[in-house]
Amino acid sequence: MDLSRPFAVVTPTLDGEVLAVLAGADTEFTSGDVLRLLGDRSSRGVRLVLDRLADQGIVTRRSAGRAWLYTLNREHVAADAVLALAGLRASFLRRLAIAVSEWPDPPLFAALFGSAATRGHTAGSDIDVFLVRPEGVDEDEWESLVTHLVAAATRWTGNDTRPLVLSESEVSAWVAHGEPVVADVAEHGITFYGDPGWLRARTHRDKYNNATN
Repeated sequence: MDLSRPFAVVTPTLDGEVLAVLAGADTEFTSGDVLRLLGDRSSRGVRLVLDRLADQGIVTRRSAGRAWLYTLNREHVAADAVLALAGLRASFLRRLAIAVSEWPDPPLFAALFGSAATRGHTAGSDIDVFLVRPEGVDEDEWESLVTHLVAAATRWTGNDTRPLVLSESEVSAWVAHGEPVVADVAEHGITFYGDPGWLRARTHRDKYNNATN
């Protein structure tokens, strides 16, 4: 599954990308607004898709001076399906969060990182998962739980899932040694369990302590 383009699960066309933009906000868009959000697409192609979707009724279209304004018709019978597809990343994060919350010793912090947290993700990309293990837990049991989580995440998405598991003390050690992956997770990761600011605060604190010692 392409987490950056969720509609590609059912359609690889521009229609899905346009619907993803419209589903992202309950507001009106010009074709230029949609084009700017999509990036490298043709203005003619975007206009044709918007008008075709308006003809299908899933998009409403109204004139505003010389411009046309478009919005997702959330009363359309297909709207729930559109919104569900647009929210695939959020649904995936919720499944991950529920899974780890049921562990006897949940992680202190858990997040997606790498391409899974950016627009660079593709259907062939791995899904990188960062997990912070509490100190003093049974490591073998935790490893088994992580293995089951990885297998489930792969079933849910079709993507290979790669875990990076560190204990709380190992996080501090990696920060002290300037390991860039921890900084990347802190700044760009998508938290699915724990305080979103936990790793960032820990990273800044340990950097400060190391600089003053």
